[in-house]
Amino acid sequence: MTDQLGLFDEGAPTSATPEVGALGVDPGMDAVAARLPAALRLGTSSWSFPGWAGIVYDRAASERDLAREGLAAYARHPLLRTVGLDRTYYRSVDSSVYARYAEQVPDDFRFLVKADRLVTSPHHPEDGTERGPNPNFLDPTFAFNQIVEPVVEGLGDKAGPILFQFSPIPPNLVGGPRAFLHRLHEFLASLPQGPLYAVELRTPEFLTVDYGAILEETRVSHCYVVHPSMPSIP
Repeated sequence: MTDQLGLFDEGAPTSATPEVGALGVDPGMDAVAARLPAALRLGTSSWSFPGWAGIVYDRAASERDLAREGLAAYARHPLLRTVGLDRTYYRSVDSSVYARYAEQVPDDFRFLVKADRLVTSPHHPEDGTERGPNPNFLDPTFAFNQIVEPVVEGLGDKAGPILFQFSPIPPNLVGGPRAFLHRLHEFLASLPQGPLYAVELRTPEFLTVDYGAILEETRVSHCYVVHPSMPSIP
């Protein structure tokens, strides 16, 4: 878990003018970007990949430096109009952190925010903290206070979807698919309207007609995922 936290923890951004600069882009790239549908946004789950030196960034930099200084440069690439905040899956952040991210990107840039895993894990994550049943699992009050409200306050119009990512869950751990989907339905229906929400499942037994109906009723999007536990995407 330590390695994964290090890989995706973007840290606290330092300023709107990063030391790491954006690479000058070939004019042809701007032409490609102009032909893309306005509703289509391309991006990645982080901006801290050192291998993008000479592709996105104007110089070589460490993962740590990119995490703290690379966002504004990333957001200047004409094809990159969104990015995922993966760190928030491991620990919620407050609105001031989101606001500092928002300051570094253009008005038409959007952030996908992964919801804190405490709301999508039926048991406490086994990372050295308290274990056993998780009282925050699918708790809409926890989701509003720790996730939705800080995202809305901090990112404002630059907030994209809030993604509720569920790791593979043995169905019998949550009373079977029907019980899980009933609880998911109640949770999604209790969230405040306005923000965009999406659900990513990694348990194929939960992909049912009822699941689709729940998303349609609550106006929540399904997130397609390439994962060993899930069917291939056509």
